[in-house]
Amino acid sequence: MAKPVLLLSQIIKDTSVFRAPRVVAFNRLEARPRTLDFTSSLRAEVRDPLWMLTRQWQFGEFAGEDAASCVSSRIAFQHETMDRVAFHGEQAFPFDPQVIPLETKVERERVPLTVRESGEDVFSDVLFAVQLGKKFLRMLQNALPSLAQHYDLYLQKFPLRVLPEEVPPKLRTVQDADAEQIQKSVARCIADGVAIWRAVENGTHDKWVDSKFTSDPGLKPIATTFAADCSRKFQRLFTQPDDAGDSAWLQNHLEYQFSVAGQRGANQAQTVLIAEQYHEGRLDWHSFDIVKDRPAVLAEEAAPVPPEEQVESFLPANVRFKGQPQPRFWEMEETETDFGKIETSATGLLHLMLAEFGLIYSNDWFMLPHPMDINTVCEIRGILVDDTFGRHTFIRPAGRGPETAWQRWNMFHLTEKDQLRPGPNRFYLVPAVSKVLESAPLERVNFIRDEMANMVWGVESIVPSQTGQGMSGYETVSPNEPTETREANDENVKIRYVLGTTVPKNWIPFIAVHAEGSVSEIRLQRARMVGGDPPRGFLLREPRSPYFVEEQEFSRAGLFVARSWQRARWIDGRTFVWVGRRKTAGRGEGWSQLVFDQIVDLQAKTDE
Repeated sequence: MAKPVLLLSQIIKDTSVFRAPRVVAFNRLEARPRTLDFTSSLRAEVRDPLWMLTRQWQFGEFAGEDAASCVSSRIAFQHETMDRVAFHGEQAFPFDPQVIPLETKVERERVPLTVRESGEDVFSDVLFAVQLGKKFLRMLQNALPSLAQHYDLYLQKFPLRVLPEEVPPKLRTVQDADAEQIQKSVARCIADGVAIWRAVENGTHDKWVDSKFTSDPGLKPIATTFAADCSRKFQRLFTQPDDAGDSAWLQNHLEYQFSVAGQRGANQAQTVLIAEQYHEGRLDWHSFDIVKDRPAVLAEEAAPVPPEEQVESFLPANVRFKGQPQPRFWEMEETETDFGKIETSATGLLHLMLAEFGLIYSNDWFMLPHPMDINTVCEIRGILVDDTFGRHTFIRPAGRGPETAWQRWNMFHLTEKDQLRPGPNRFYLVPAVSKVLESAPLERVNFIRDEMANMVWGVESIVPSQTGQGMSGYETVSPNEPTETREANDENVKIRYVLGTTVPKNWIPFIAVHAEGSVSEIRLQRARMVGGDPPRGFLLREPRSPYFVEEQEFSRAGLFVARSWQRARWIDGRTFVWVGRRKTAGRGEGWSQLVFDQIVDLQAKTDE
């Protein structure tokens, strides 16, 4: 008898032989439709009337209203163009939104090319100074090679300067390391182009050339051309006003104040919209209020064109949004938005109203598109709706009469300043940019209340550097004088009288003074500590005249005011770059540790 190849005992003993399958099979399920027409299948036909009735009952269709649907509509409206702008209630000037956005027009300010000027000493932005200095040298070399030898005189007259520190040499620290490094690298070969440009504009350049040469070697026309090229270049790169005083910034309130208005006619009430507290950095319709007692008059008034009431027809469309139930029964819905998972409580009325609208009433709402031009005030007089029952319904604005004012609710609606009664049903489409690229702050001031010292401090947390960027205000200020050692030379002397302590040099005080024409109201005025440094940033340095801020602007929370570069693209593709300001809420009160009339303990002097 032949011996079996594999015994049963071996199979039981060594089962690892059968652990891995020897045969692998795959199954695939394929659909084989009998027809290529799926119309009948997609109908989902049901031939049971009772089943249809139960489904209608299940979905609540029996509780619905026998109401008609909107099929067409006509909107009666009136448009008015705002053609003028006024800053601080002053003389108005024409405004065209096709030329510049309103936000840029309001916020822009002069681009500072110098950090500080002291007599003939100009401390320029070193990057601009080097760039323009190389440009002037290149113009001299291209005009006549022999003129380049006179560039050494420009190096002596217009050198690159870095802000000095008025402290003893032992206490000197690097105030602006980046600017000082650039100045040391190029000071021997590049003159200050910004200083040359300013000298040409104020006329001191020609006088200096006449004092150095018996006859002009050709430097004056080249310098004039250089200054004109610089002006055109900066006008092309940056958006800034022609006059430094042409600004909507209201220094005593630390915010922008301006107004826009329409045409002014004899038999027509002028529409004036005022923005008194614009400081958010993003201009929109809610920044404006309607006023009636502040007319905006142009120097030369054109013939007024009264606005005409217009009627426009539309085809209404159902409101659509993410998470809305689909109108078709067999249509699959996306799962990104689930109103059923809203976490709320019994008092969360807003959440409950949102869910109720999205799941129950959203199919009863229609959207009527109404196109508008920018810089236009629109007033809707009413909507005429035609429904499927052949009826015509004229819908007037809600809350028109005084009897419905108590339940008035509005949105995207201008309000009338200092008035309790409802204003006209108007909306302003602001010619503002939709998206702005904003740089890091060039400077930032933190205004804080110090109740212990009974004053307000403007802390320069970020100051502009000579490289055109912002840097820490604590690293750039001069250090305080070293405190005296509290040791007594006489062992019988135990205490010492201190008149007052010091604060960091970047803390600028604001003290209370009487408001003009009042003995009971106060306002805050910029002051200066004894031996303190002047403000280094433009926010606290300008204007140079007495700097007043109203007391109500400083709450216990304090506030931040910052300057930064902003860049945006307009509707025609042009790019605007400007410097704007923004005010935000602070972080609470602070303590400067400033105290007066103190008695301090002295320690016995120890021998070293």
